[in-house]
Parts: sequence; C-alpha cells; structure tokens
Amino acid sequence: MVFIVLFVLPCLGQDFSHLSKYGIEYSFHQITQPRPIRVHVLKIDFSKDTVKPLAAIAKDPDGQGPAEAALTYPFELAKNKDIVAFINTNPWDSFPDEKGKKNTHWYKGQHVNIFGLAATGGKIISPAGDGCISVWTDKTGRFYISKTPDEKLLSEGVAGWYQIVDRGNIIPKPSNTLNPLTAIGTDQSGYIVWFVVADGRQKGFSEGMSHYEMAEFMLKLGCWNVALMDGGGSTIMGIVDENGCMKVVNSVSGRILWIHKIRPVPVILTVIKTGQP
Repeated sequence: MVFIVLFVLPCLGQDFSHLSKYGIEYSFHQITQPRPIRVHVLKIDFSKDTVKPLAAIAKDPDGQGPAEAALTYPFELAKNKDIVAFINTNPWDSFPDEKGKKNTHWYKGQHVNIFGLAATGGKIISPAGDGCISVWTDKTGRFYISKTPDEKLLSEGVAGWYQIVDRGNIIPKPSNTLNPLTAIGTDQSGYIVWFVVADGRQKGFSEGMSHYEMAEFMLKLGCWNVALMDGGGSTIMGIVDENGCMKVVNSVSGRILWIHKIRPVPVILTVIKTGQP
C-alpha cells in the first residue's frame, strides 16, 4: 500500500478582504491568556444571493459495502472552481481488519464510516445519528442545528460531535482538556453563520481550547447556536486568496519531521459563490 502525505505551510497574515463583496469576513484572533491560542473566524452572510453552502462528500469506495466514504484530502474535495472557503466537519471511524484491529493512521483512500449526517443536494449519504449533532440547511441557505434534519427541507447537511451553545446558553462545563477545535455557529435568523477553527497542540504558539472556551468565544462573536465539529488533527480552514488559489489559513496540528501534515477527511462544508455580487 502506498501512503501519500500532503504537506502545507500555514497562510499567516493573509488579507482576504476581497471576499467582503460576497458577504464573507475573515478575522484572526491572537489570544494570550490563559495561554497562547490562534483562532481563525469566517463570518458569512447566507441571506445574500452571492454565496451558498455546499457539503463536499468523498466518494463511496465500495458501493453496497459497509464503507460510506474513502478518506480524501480537503483540497481535493474543494476542487469546484467556485468554492471560496471550507472547513472540516464530520467525525468518522475505520473498520476492523481480520484480527479485529482498526487502523487509525489515517491515509488517503482509507475506507471509513461517516459519523452523523452527510447530505448534499437533498440526497442523504450518511443518515443522522451516532449521537452526533446535525448542521443542515434548507434551499434558501438557512442553517439549522438539531439532532435530526427535516428531510422535506434538507438541502445540505453535515454533523459534529455535539451542541455547545443552545439558544445563547453554554452547554459544556469548564475543563482543562485542550485541543485544536472546529465549530459552526449561527445567529437567531440562521443566515449569519460563523466558521471557527482554533489551533492547538503547538506549545508556546497555539495550545488549543476547551469546549467551554470555544462556546464562550463564539457567544462573544454573536452566535445563538453552536455545534462542535470534529477537531484534533482534522481541524482545518481553507480560503481562496485574491489570485484564486486555495490557502490553508490555520496551523494544522499534524506533523512529520516538523512539517505540517494535512489529514484526509470524508466530508467538508464549503462556501460556494453563486454569481457576481
């Protein structure tokens, strides 16, 4: 078996103001206390006709077999020329071999089971469940965060671990467990949406957040509901620069010989431009 590893350097100090015409704002937050944390925020107005959400789901590798997706690098999932940004979403798991052992050294093409909802264009690839929280949209681009979607309204859908802010209330308790985190938040209308990633596991540079800290941070942004997506080595945010090149804006935690290593994933949530503003 051949293992392919994609390396990347974080895109530090990049100006993405060119996306403001699409109702997209990027901001970088350098937190110093109680520890260094680097947080990247995309605020997106989906009430405009200039952008829409699109779940990009990796291919099913075995048809009627048990796998729902083959792990794929995020840049490959975001190959549509109209995609202007993406973040990682669903957790997943591998399948045991003949000895009952699972391979968690995630590699491109690995057959996996997607946890929770994964849907695009109204077609459900992975059903809601597995204890996950669903983040889904209707055809107007309105976002909903709930255990299960309304399948009559469902257009795009992904899933995270659980809801950390519910109608302005923080759900998790304070904790000393720190990780890289990815979260999606909405305002009360469901049309103003925040994609947030916090870098972690990088001592003295960005040491990560607890679930409580992420919830608190997103409340301050203006979120009403927030779902915590998959995190750790999967946490990634990509944004297209003014030259049309997709850039990784955060510092992914995976490393080989001190070089950043991107992890392949089964699903990402993208923002796609629908026309000229």
